[in-house]
Amino acid sequence: MSIYDDVVYFAQQRHIAWEGGMLSDEYVRTRKFTNVFRVLDRGSQYLLGLMDDVPITQIEDRLALSYLYRQVNRPDTMEDIIAANDDYLPTLTEVTDPDWIRDVVGPVVEARPGSFLSGAYMIYIKPGHSGGIIEKMLEAFPAARAGLLDVAEYSLLEHRVRQLQATPGIGPFLAMQIATDLGYCKGEKDQENDFVLAGPGSRKGVAAMMGQEGYASPGTALKAIREFPVHDLPALPYSNGRPASLMDIQNVFCEFSKYSRYKAKGQVGNSSYQRNPAFETRIPKHFVQVARKFKKRVAR
Repeated sequence: MSIYDDVVYFAQQRHIAWEGGMLSDEYVRTRKFTNVFRVLDRGSQYLLGLMDDVPITQIEDRLALSYLYRQVNRPDTMEDIIAANDDYLPTLTEVTDPDWIRDVVGPVVEARPGSFLSGAYMIYIKPGHSGGIIEKMLEAFPAARAGLLDVAEYSLLEHRVRQLQATPGIGPFLAMQIATDLGYCKGEKDQENDFVLAGPGSRKGVAAMMGQEGYASPGTALKAIREFPVHDLPALPYSNGRPASLMDIQNVFCEFSKYSRYKAKGQVGNSSYQRNPAFETRIPKHFVQVARKFKKRVAR
């Protein structure tokens, strides 16, 4: 028996759901959870497709796409913004320009009352904000320009996260999300085992695993994430065996906190999870493990 057994079981069940297999757990079968591998989530897949269309020489524009998307957190909203921008991907110059926000994003907000934002993340702009969405964007987005330009100068994951945290309107959680998105793009290196922040959800998940209420300390959560038995989980699909990364395990603990809450209260959902029968899966090329080749010995 291991303290991780319940978390491993939950993660295995959730990945079976992604694969479209039969689930034995009624909570995983009837409740919504994100995937074990963050890159497989619908939003991450969608955003990866957008960011990969931006050349590596324009890192600041890749950052701008992630910054904008993670604030609204809805592919359909993002598609409407792109359409309103004459079908061009918005650049950092545009995303941080007050006139662009008013003229391009403003009409999209008006056309999507109650459905512009997801509200799934703890972000700067929230649904129902008393000042209005556009007013909040005008306050946050132009102020973030200088910080995002600075981030584009860094290549290491930890440095990017720290610089993003120093950017007005970007807290630790959003900083980690944006830096992780950037790490999916063409021309990047796989750094997901080099650095991670334990977000609030993962700290709750670690506490639940330990039979405690509330939040585990950041240090306790990071230790649990780093010591997680990743080889008890399946590898990332289409990666030639890449294990779950620190970021993936951080995500698993976040979802486990929800799973534990549903289970403790006996809150089984009303309908079974339905996997989309047809979708394209994008895996960053630098996430694909290179098979080791051994030279055949020839007897003399």
